[in-house]
Amino acid sequence: MLRTGVSLTERLLTCPMCYDVSKPPRATVQNVLLIGQLTFEITSGYQKYLRWLNEYCAKIDISNETRTVYLDSGLGIPSELTLQINGEKLRDLVVHGLQKDTERLLVLGKQFAQRQRNRHMVGHEACPNSEGLCRRKEDTVDHDPLDLCPHDPVARRLVPCFRIVNEVRGMIKQVADVVM
Repeated sequence: MLRTGVSLTERLLTCPMCYDVSKPPRATVQNVLLIGQLTFEITSGYQKYLRWLNEYCAKIDISNETRTVYLDSGLGIPSELTLQINGEKLRDLVVHGLQKDTERLLVLGKQFAQRQRNRHMVGHEACPNSEGLCRRKEDTVDHDPLDLCPHDPVARRLVPCFRIVNEVRGMIKQVADVVM
């Protein structure tokens, strides 16, 4: 289910219908909110799973038991190859298996940040001017007050898109810190 969520988020991230850059940022913020919510659900799902895994494996170790891990060839042929491992080794095995998922999440976070940066750069390519001000404000008669210059550090804290990207990347980093 978590991997399906990541795939869906990847598709939403690149969907030209869901995120039309010809529209002003205020019209595309819903897509950003959706991706933020999906990523929150995905990363919290991984965090819950990792907490459960830690508790489960600790119980195995406390009771001095082992678990049988069945190794599958991946070819659809039944395998009788098994491992008897303790809780610590089971946790290590599962966490190792989650490394690819985590790498995928990290890439997704970078792509999300880059997409948002590119989106907000539209019209601000020549910013800032020699005085450090936004050129778009100078050039436009009917300037949208919500179209803040992405070069302005204050804008990165005010614009919801940038805050959501930072939150998403922070949540992904929390999962990566446990898995990697």
